[in-house]
Amino acid sequence: MPNQIPAPGTKIQRTFFRTLVWTLPVHVLMATSIAGGSAALYSTFISGYGAWATVGGWSLTALYVIVALLGGALAGLLDAARQTMERAELALREWLHTVPAIGTAEAATGRDISTVRHEYEAIVDQCVTQIADRLRLPRWLEKLLRTALQREVVDRFIASCTGRGIQFVAPQEFRNWLLAEGVSLGFLPVHDQLSGWRYLILGSLGLLAVIALALALFTT
Repeated sequence: MPNQIPAPGTKIQRTFFRTLVWTLPVHVLMATSIAGGSAALYSTFISGYGAWATVGGWSLTALYVIVALLGGALAGLLDAARQTMERAELALREWLHTVPAIGTAEAATGRDISTVRHEYEAIVDQCVTQIADRLRLPRWLEKLLRTALQREVVDRFIASCTGRGIQFVAPQEFRNWLLAEGVSLGFLPVHDQLSGWRYLILGSLGLLAVIALALALFTT
């Protein structure tokens, strides 16, 4: 197996930072406009109820803006990470197509399925390490990807072989299975978690905006 994932990773590394530069301000602007704007509307409505009401209203607006800034920034980071993982999956597939077999020539005849777990886990771990280095992933995202790939890819491959009654596997069979379904199974949990966290944050900010609008409606 080659020691390095070739050129596509470099392109993805640049794309990640470009994506982050684009998604971060978009999410922050959207979050502050919706949540902060709703709170500002509420503060405007209660400004005629006295000085304390005005101070309380604009303090709430400031709190909303701070929460929106933090939530928007985090949502933008998660969106950039999600898009980067999508491109990383495509690049990994392209790379696997260029590799005729995974393993050494002497192992091409096949090995007992019970003895390959550690070897294939090491292959997956090496791939994740190289991807993380090229994309400069934060440690939490690298750990998330590593855990998902180790659990889903290797375990599913061994379970698939066992279910079909296969006792001996050649290195190229692991590569072919990765291309057929293993890569998708490994990246899917990461895509789902990143998207889920992003939608949870945006949904929470939207709920805050609805609460502020409801308060403004009741005060009128």
